[in-house]
Amino acid sequence: MSTASHETAATVAAVILAGGAASRLGGTDKTRLPIAGASVLERVLRAAPVGRRIVVGPSGADGGDLAARHGARFVLEDPPRSGPLAALARGVAEISEAPDEATVLVLGGDMPLLRPETLRALAARSAETGRVVALESKDGHVQFLGAAWPLGRIRAALSEIEHDGGGWADLSLRRLYGTLGEGELVSLPVTGSEAADIDTPDALDQVRRAAGPRIALAQIEVPTDHESMVAVVRGAVAEAAQEGAHLVLLPEATLTPFGTDLRAAAETHHEDFARLLQELADEHSLVVVAGSFSPADDGRVHNTVLVRGPGGTPSLEYRKIHLFDAFDADESATVAPGQELVTFDLAGTRFGLATCYDMRFPEQFTALARRGAHAILLPTAWAEGPGKREQLQLLLRARALDSTSVILAADQSPPAGYAGRAPRGIGRSAAVGPLGRIRQELGLEPGLLMVDLDLAEVETARATLPVLRHTVPLPER
Repeated sequence: MSTASHETAATVAAVILAGGAASRLGGTDKTRLPIAGASVLERVLRAAPVGRRIVVGPSGADGGDLAARHGARFVLEDPPRSGPLAALARGVAEISEAPDEATVLVLGGDMPLLRPETLRALAARSAETGRVVALESKDGHVQFLGAAWPLGRIRAALSEIEHDGGGWADLSLRRLYGTLGEGELVSLPVTGSEAADIDTPDALDQVRRAAGPRIALAQIEVPTDHESMVAVVRGAVAEAAQEGAHLVLLPEATLTPFGTDLRAAAETHHEDFARLLQELADEHSLVVVAGSFSPADDGRVHNTVLVRGPGGTPSLEYRKIHLFDAFDADESATVAPGQELVTFDLAGTRFGLATCYDMRFPEQFTALARRGAHAILLPTAWAEGPGKREQLQLLLRARALDSTSVILAADQSPPAGYAGRAPRGIGRSAAVGPLGRIRQELGLEPGLLMVDLDLAEVETARATLPVLRHTVPLPER
């Protein structure tokens, strides 16, 4: 199992300017300030969608670790602290072998809410158009250190403004952008706080309020053998922890796949499975959410989502409310419905829970949002069939719009060659923004999708599209 590839083929490298101390922050190295469990610089490195990351700035005590885990190379401008343009030129010099047709990302080391999918979009648009593409904030401000450049164009611009005696000491980035002709610079609007940088204490406070937990969507193939399932779950949770997750979401029916004896699995293994999740939560200091089956009083089972956190906080379960008696399936024959909505809080973020077929019922998602949910966790075991992939994407986007919440869906990856009738997943685990845009999505194979929540994105969406406030009771007749 591996994390979803972040690399963009057209992008040769990311040059990250991380000069360090900020006078308005008391001389603190702002790139090492902690934001939601990781340093500012590590968050920028995680977001950069390339294999080659060049950091122009001090390596510091954590430089070796960051270099090893994120493929980063630390270099310094000459002379040190000679300004952002000198730093940029030093970073570009590190990729002297790359062709002019390549694309380079120019990023600020103090921008902890950058997103890989947005940076991929910047790079792709720059490669397609041959132009410089930069992030644009809601107030119209163009973020010079959130941009993609054609490598040949940035080389030419640097050459044009170099001092007569050589070098770029004390030159500003505005001089670089001033070399661009009409139409050479295009902008890409941002959502939430992804273009925010940290220059003042107020900016730091705003970023910390916006930065939500880091979520891992673990798309796994669920074995029919219990011991094999335990090994797969252990591996997925360990990998999520290694990637810095605060919460890992596994699919519906992780305990045992549909098409097996659900009652036998519930009676024999449900309690052991709950203990396993608690053990993993304690071992890796993160919240584990996974689909199980628990015995119901009438001989059926409940399709149950277990939530286990370190030290037993949180420790709760959600029983699937809507049962899949559709498309010739008859889930209610073996599964009893739940009746209660469930939410929980983690690091200032409220999560709601739903399961698979629940996504066809918008009122559940709006009810969770009215209970304060910023994001809704949705484990699934989606059934294959004509048009089902399109329905999955449509429903995920629609439920995000209905609730103006982030939808985080983790599906099963089906076994190779599987042709049975029982739902075994179709992959396509996804993170959908609160205005219905698919931010990230996996394919068919097992994988791990990492999502950093931006609570400002949810707040902005609910102000822009206030459907939760505009709902009015409708007559039944």
